[in-house]
Amino acid sequence: MITGGTSGIGFAIAARFLQEGAATVTLVGRSQKRLLEAAKRLGSSTGTVSETSEDNGEVATRAPEEDKQQDPGIESNGTLQVSDQIRLLVGDISETGSWMRELESEMGNIDILVNAAGISTSSILPRTELSDISRTLRTNLEGAILTSRAFLRASIRSRVRNNRNDPTETKKPASKCIINVSSLLALKSGTGAVPYAASKAGLLGLTRSVAVETSASLKDLAFRSNAIVPGYIDTPMLADFTPGEVSRLKDLIPLHRFGDPSEVADAAVFLAQNEYANNCVLNLDGGLSAV
Repeated sequence: MITGGTSGIGFAIAARFLQEGAATVTLVGRSQKRLLEAAKRLGSSTGTVSETSEDNGEVATRAPEEDKQQDPGIESNGTLQVSDQIRLLVGDISETGSWMRELESEMGNIDILVNAAGISTSSILPRTELSDISRTLRTNLEGAILTSRAFLRASIRSRVRNNRNDPTETKKPASKCIINVSSLLALKSGTGAVPYAASKAGLLGLTRSVAVETSASLKDLAFRSNAIVPGYIDTPMLADFTPGEVSRLKDLIPLHRFGDPSEVADAAVFLAQNEYANNCVLNLDGGLSAV
């Protein structure tokens, strides 16, 4: 399951996981329209998306009001099964508390959770609106905490259910993995993104705490918690940068370029596959953190 999977880093990770043979990838996002467009792009490279989305699943989320004007015949809320490999979950993770039970139900068979959803506003703190601060923290940090909570709870329920079905089963299952997409601003100071930097720093605390807490409290389940710390990656988040700002930033980066989302996806595959990667924090910044 990948939050923020309709574009940028989240989409690149989804595409790479499908290429690596993931049985199912579930994209989570607020806009059903954007989710369907992302599914079509994923399907064009895998040949898995059907032309019609008639096999809709049960209603599982509440979408924001502005996202409800969608194609006729498709539910504006809920889970959409667009192919055997691609599922879509319409919902705002900044408001996850209102649909937690449904989210946990959808996570019953999930092995990897990627918290890639993120928003940012560019403004110095004295001029930042209170609503923008709250929305940034809810989406980037609280949303990741709540999705991680739902993932842990769903995994515990699945393990208990499996034990009941086969009480003689003693083999420990493969680990489940959480990958949090943080930011270089969590570690290196900047201007004009205080709430964003604070939220991304919080993801590193979340990563560490989950790695330790699950080991101490969930003896029969193996959970790994890791983080990726990207620098400047060529995604829609950089679309508002002026040519002069782009040039200045590239001059600062030792590799003199922005990263590609596919390079972040490479790191996500490593963290998902390596069973000894726990509390692993991978910097992908072209060397900028050394400057």
